[in-house]
Amino acid sequence: HDLIMPKEEYSPMQQLILDPSLEAVRALADLCHLDRMPLATSLLRIFRHERKEADLLKTLNDAEIEKEEETSTLFRAASLTTTLMDLYMKSVCTDFLHSALRSTIVKLLETKQSCELNPNKMDSPEDACNNAEFLLQVLDEVTHSIFLSAEACPKTVRYICGCLQRCVVGKWPHERLVRTRVVSGFIFLRLLCPAILNPRQFNLISEPPPPMASRSLIMVAKCLQNLANLVEFGGKEPYMEVVNPFILKNKERMVVFLDQLSNLVEKPESEGERVKGDPARDLGTLHHICVSHLKELQALSKTQISLKKLVTVTEMLSKHKQKYMEMIR
Repeated sequence: HDLIMPKEEYSPMQQLILDPSLEAVRALADLCHLDRMPLATSLLRIFRHERKEADLLKTLNDAEIEKEEETSTLFRAASLTTTLMDLYMKSVCTDFLHSALRSTIVKLLETKQSCELNPNKMDSPEDACNNAEFLLQVLDEVTHSIFLSAEACPKTVRYICGCLQRCVVGKWPHERLVRTRVVSGFIFLRLLCPAILNPRQFNLISEPPPPMASRSLIMVAKCLQNLANLVEFGGKEPYMEVVNPFILKNKERMVVFLDQLSNLVEKPESEGERVKGDPARDLGTLHHICVSHLKELQALSKTQISLKKLVTVTEMLSKHKQKYMEMIR
């Protein structure tokens, strides 16, 4: 087991990490691709413990938008920023997901009717018409339920979506759809669609769905993904084209819903209890990550003066830790 020192020992590391410039965090983001999950998990807990998660997410999102050339690839690759957003939304959006999706998921678990449109996966071609009719009914119900759920989305998430919109409009003022797509990229592609595909992982149901329900959930998520991207199905999957009228009918509603969800301009007061955590353990994890990347940090600190502090603090904590280890022996 790795030794965790008392919390006071990590105070210099905590101050550096929480510094509003986030220079230390951004340096770690660029270096620690293999440690992305433990880094994101620890950072999020440290910032939530201090009720500063909105600042962390907004600053990193803004930095990502600033360095992106193309709107088409914005937030599509996995990065520390997208991992933090995924973890944060998953941890705070349970009520929103229940409000938006649960009734549809339960319906698909209980029904004997399939949503399958792929002729290669159907028992008989005669089923196509009934399946399509049922899928379109389910899609109408789930979009209706989602579009009524904006108020159930946590205020901090809505504020961050508003910040995303303002930032992309500032950078690409002539691209009409970018402010819709930047929010749908998180709310649909990284939250609602994954929750439909894996409802158990998102605490919406307790048992894994049976095969037919699983396939229906995939069909629904696939259609919502296209709606979220504001694109119809093309010639590659001709059997999906029956869904295009649904997409065309709901494009405008999708734009209105995402604007409504994002219409918080003021940063909200922190919601709920302060997150209980073990800051020493999380700071210990960050120290461990800094130690494993110390050579790269030292090299970077030659050109980025702000990183000299991070290197110094990492080395100092390692010395203190050594003393604790000797005391234990």
